[in-house]
Amino acid sequence: MDDLELSYKEASSPFHRMDPFSKTLYILAVSTTAIFNSSLYVGIGLFVLTFSCAAFFSGVSLRAYWKLGKVVLPFILILTFVFPFFYAGQVSIGSEDIAIRTPIKDLTWAALGFGALLGLRFLAIGLSGLTYAFTTHPSDLVQAFSRRGLDYRLVHAPVLGLVLFPSFLQLGRDISTTQRIRDLGADLHPIARKWASLKHLAFSMLLMGLRRGQTQAMALDIRGYGAHKTRTFLRPIPSSSAGRVFGWTCFVLAVAYLVLQLGNLAGHMPWDFGG
Repeated sequence: MDDLELSYKEASSPFHRMDPFSKTLYILAVSTTAIFNSSLYVGIGLFVLTFSCAAFFSGVSLRAYWKLGKVVLPFILILTFVFPFFYAGQVSIGSEDIAIRTPIKDLTWAALGFGALLGLRFLAIGLSGLTYAFTTHPSDLVQAFSRRGLDYRLVHAPVLGLVLFPSFLQLGRDISTTQRIRDLGADLHPIARKWASLKHLAFSMLLMGLRRGQTQAMALDIRGYGAHKTRTFLRPIPSSSAGRVFGWTCFVLAVAYLVLQLGNLAGHMPWDFGG
């Protein structure tokens, strides 16, 4: 199994030189535009933007993106090819003419467009999220938002997630290896065996995650973290004028697009399955 690692990667790319707040504006802009998008051209353009940022401006190889991307790729394929069967008038593209006839349901061009928009949404959000994780040092994230007056508990919640996620993945691999060695569910159907192993895996990771979080919380309390309003950071926070301009530009364009879209999307969003 490939080593999956969602953590900061040292480099000197334009995204590494951006401050975390500007990158947060970027990911908020991408997420907002992707969720409320109703145009195939905007969806493709958003994917091209996030892919270009990942490939040319993050300083991280596409192989690193692929290692994690191929894990969620089946989920995206399900959204693209299965969810059209649940199309019920949500925001989409295409006409109501029949495009494909299947034994289950005849799919219109609008239903296929619904699946395409869902797939493009999650591709864009996933790429922007990976770029954020690969190029943002946890210390920079803490420093940037602490200086803006956020409570340290709110700041450390996502930071601990970034820091501990690789160890949780490793824990999951160790548990899966142990289950295979002990031949868990050898007498079961492959699907039932997979379900049984997932139940044991989820329970074990939940307990270990709670224990790890409690250990981190105790370490912070023992060191008196949060007792003082100011802190001395050993690592200087990165910052660039071009990064701030890029982040704010993406955010303003996303807000403008959202304002234009709100009047057209009421009752037609992907979660409006009632039609």
